[in-house]
Amino acid sequence: MNNTTKARYDVAKRMIAGRIDVDEVVMMTQLPKEEVQKLKDEFDKVTQSELDGLDIDLGPILMDNYVTPEEEGVFEQIKKQVQESVDKKGE
Repeated sequence: MNNTTKARYDVAKRMIAGRIDVDEVVMMTQLPKEEVQKLKDEFDKVTQSELDGLDIDLGPILMDNYVTPEEEGVFEQIKKQVQESVDKKGE
């Protein structure tokens, strides 16, 4: 494989990673459709295997920033306690 062919394969891999259609990759790189389809299949396998190992925890991301009146009172008590603690240390 010469440098030109290798460069075409590299470009094809990048295009496939960018979710460009196989037919468009074939048209732009002039590689055989079967080869481009193989590259796409390999990319899909790698992507699926990488996602299989991920543990996605959306707990901390899904936050509600609405403060109820009860929570407001708790926050005020905490702020007061912190301020008293700071004042005591400052004395």
